[in-house]
Amino acid sequence: MNPGSNSIDLTGKAVSNGIGIGSATILSTKSTTVRPDKIDQEEIKSHLQKLKDSRNLLLSEYEQLRDESHLQSAKDILEAQIQTLKDPEVKKRVQHKIESDRLSVGYAIFSTLNEYIQLLETSGVKWASDRAVDIVAIRDEWIDVVSENRREITMSKGDVIFAEDIPPALMVKISRIKVAAIVMEKGGDTSHAVILSQSLGIPCVINTHWNRYQVKKGMLVIVDGLDGHVIINPDDQQLAQYEERRERDLSRVKESLKWAKKENLTKCGKSFFLRANVEFLEELPKLTTHGAKGIGLLRTETVLFETTEFDVKEQVEFYSNVLKETKNESVTIRLFDAGGDKLINDKSSEANPFLGWRGVRMLLDEPQLLKKQLEALYRVSGDFTGRLKILVPMVSRLEEIRALKLVAEEVRDELKRQKIKFDPSIPIGIMVEVPSVVMMANKIASQVDFFSIGTNDLTQYTLAVDRGNEKISALFDSYHPAIWRMIKMTKDAADEHNIPISVCGEMASKPEAAACLMGMGINDLSMNTSAIPNVKAVLCSHTLKELNELSDRVLEEDELEGIHKLFSKWKFKE
Repeated sequence: MNPGSNSIDLTGKAVSNGIGIGSATILSTKSTTVRPDKIDQEEIKSHLQKLKDSRNLLLSEYEQLRDESHLQSAKDILEAQIQTLKDPEVKKRVQHKIESDRLSVGYAIFSTLNEYIQLLETSGVKWASDRAVDIVAIRDEWIDVVSENRREITMSKGDVIFAEDIPPALMVKISRIKVAAIVMEKGGDTSHAVILSQSLGIPCVINTHWNRYQVKKGMLVIVDGLDGHVIINPDDQQLAQYEERRERDLSRVKESLKWAKKENLTKCGKSFFLRANVEFLEELPKLTTHGAKGIGLLRTETVLFETTEFDVKEQVEFYSNVLKETKNESVTIRLFDAGGDKLINDKSSEANPFLGWRGVRMLLDEPQLLKKQLEALYRVSGDFTGRLKILVPMVSRLEEIRALKLVAEEVRDELKRQKIKFDPSIPIGIMVEVPSVVMMANKIASQVDFFSIGTNDLTQYTLAVDRGNEKISALFDSYHPAIWRMIKMTKDAADEHNIPISVCGEMASKPEAAACLMGMGINDLSMNTSAIPNVKAVLCSHTLKELNELSDRVLEEDELEGIHKLFSKWKFKE
């Protein structure tokens, strides 16, 4: 047993629940760099052959991993890697660098994929930064194959994996071993390593700053996937506490899932709706087990990113699968929310991409992309009449709504001419995530069919805090009094114009915040599926009067600390 005299307690962001206890294993964090070597004219042919051979070998390895995997999420992730390798534009660009620029095959691959990585990392959209990790993985593995310098990975069942980040193909291998937990320095909520951790029930903490001087192979480690703590070399008391917590948490999860089968009614009989935020097909089975009533936010960035030229047919297949799996429940599909990650010829960069070319701004500037997505949605709607809603991201003014509606009308007119069946009455709503929309909510509500409040970006833009900036991340807090008042303003405008309103940001997944939102009259909340049972348990256990009293007190409070104290007291009374 460890004496614990050198115990180290690190903190990070918990992204996959649970307590993991095991021996540390450190994965290589070596960064691949390639010199810009030039080649002679007579070497071009051999380098082109190396390109072909290495691409085919890596494809066969990915395809074998995909075919052998029993986890659908792993299959989908590897298929995305395969499609990236098969992308004819990638191949064309690498070949051009070899033939015209006379660069070595290694550097041609390195520089080409770096162009994609740079666009993703500077897009200002969280999911795109996560996807950049996947392209880095392909780049590094491809170069390793070319140089015949493959890395050996050794790990055992029950290990706690430490890594800078974990590429998809390696994460699939890890999924077979049944590791105890994963700790990463990088990563994001939508990275493939996190998604697979959640699917497999592996506790995972990201954004944890560890180094090899702190962590040695074989050290005992506790990973708290609930609070984000990573304890290296714990003492006997810490170990006993966490072993007890692990058993208690497992029991609590089983207990909370019992709420999934109960009706969505408060203690006094007031109904509410808890829906899921979804991005991948493999998340859909949880909707039933966790009690979600349809999908309040279907992200489309991944399906669009992984299609060729935003192919309508592939989009239709994806949307259809989602609607089939959700039975008769409603599905709100958000339009593409990123800054043109496929527009690889655009070498411009933005000083502040979070305030830049993204969401509806980019869609209106790229009408063919917008038309293809709207066409796919209207085509799907013909088989699922009355179940589909369209959500427009990053709206900041009325003109954008009117312009988008005109494009939607053009798409409908074209489908009519082709005599294609579709639902002409699909509701079109907007994300309320920019303060200008809140200030104009009364006018805007008359132009849209519904509001959906995105509390993450609304907080970021209202408080002028970049939530990804570690130096000021403590200032990012959705419980700020200004945010609650903006939500109330938006709710009042929706009521005046008799349009539905929901919340799909992270705030909705916190039971105390969900209770306050319900008390304000917002009874339609969308969140990560795993959060639904706990939120439901709280809402079902209180009367509407109690929830109203909570929201009134929160709206009266002028200081952030006061709101946190209110929530703490309220939770303590539970």
